[in-house]
Amino acid sequence: MSVLFNDVVINKLSGGLGRRTPNQDMISGLLFNGKDATGPNLGGEPLKLENDKLYRLASLEDAESLGINRAYDNNGESAYYQISQFFRLNPSGDLFILKNDKAKTYAELVSYAKNMQELANGEIRQLAVIFQGEDKPKAKNDEYFSQVTKAVSAAKTVTNAAFANHQPLEIFLEAKGFDASKDSIDLRSYDASGVSVVVAMDKEKSLQDNYKNTAAVGVLLGAVSKAKVSENIAWIEKFNLSGEGFRSVGFVGGGQLTTEGVQKTLDTHKYIFSRSHTGIGGVYFNDSHTCTKETSDFTFIEANRTIHKAARSVRQALLPKVNAPVLVDPVNGTLPPSVIKGYETLCRAALERMISNGEVSQIDVFVNPQQNILATSELKIKIEVVPTGTARRITVDLGFKNPFAKGNS
Repeated sequence: MSVLFNDVVINKLSGGLGRRTPNQDMISGLLFNGKDATGPNLGGEPLKLENDKLYRLASLEDAESLGINRAYDNNGESAYYQISQFFRLNPSGDLFILKNDKAKTYAELVSYAKNMQELANGEIRQLAVIFQGEDKPKAKNDEYFSQVTKAVSAAKTVTNAAFANHQPLEIFLEAKGFDASKDSIDLRSYDASGVSVVVAMDKEKSLQDNYKNTAAVGVLLGAVSKAKVSENIAWIEKFNLSGEGFRSVGFVGGGQLTTEGVQKTLDTHKYIFSRSHTGIGGVYFNDSHTCTKETSDFTFIEANRTIHKAARSVRQALLPKVNAPVLVDPVNGTLPPSVIKGYETLCRAALERMISNGEVSQIDVFVNPQQNILATSELKIKIEVVPTGTARRITVDLGFKNPFAKGNS
């Protein structure tokens, strides 16, 4: 509209209410132990952050309203730092938090993730766990060092149970209790495909007393929640992690990985750390490892997230059909084409959005007509997902060419 006269011009803006595009893939969680944020005082101020109570945050300000602020992070606590990094990486993030002060060990706290997922009605897709405990790195043979591996085993139990209960999620752990530049335990043998261990930390933060035994799981949590389920969070073009609170490559315990050999060992042992790349600025993850062998279908986070999203979608589509009648051929008892077509179409419809979003390459659905549903009361459906690939290494053959030599030979 053109303005013909002097006037007060009002422009209608959108976005101030903070409404966001619904995306359940970004629903995340942070489980931690530590002190109450605000306790009763002489003025009768009520408790803000209650123990074992689930809170849902849409911004860093929501955390601050509970008393989780910069001052909260002391004596080994890092909840404010992790939450701030989560929302820095994904301002549209959706974050559940829960504080539990009953756990005496890292593994005990990780086990409580099962309760947290149930309190969230299974909505959490990825969950980070941070533990306020010993503040000094220990030797590799020390009991406290083994708390990391015990935590991995506990997380494996939680993720396996969550999948069985139709509430699949990934769990991200900080590698507490050791200097990443000196010690690492090979995580490939734990067969914990839903679990990842992080040793990345901002260099300057890692040298501060409050954060010297803390890993930046909030950065990983934010990056994963921002990514499509099929995307590797080490994708250089999309996931430059650098910003306030995470500006330089560092590692839990304050160590520096000065040699490629140490970095290669950590990468082979399936840890997630940060790195830089020659020729481009910024800080990036090395990869999206999980605590399982390289030959597993679920050796990377994106593979798990893809299959978990497909599982949730297919179950949601098929659940109304439980206990429904199924027609059979009156002559031989097999499934007629109309029934087969109906179920195949139902499953395809549930998953076709993943294809249009570029999260999978193809979906194949097969219902065997020869199954004896009259005898078993069980309908079997086979679904195969063709995932998207990831260009982890790009190889270029580059050399000189002399056109004269070819034309005059």
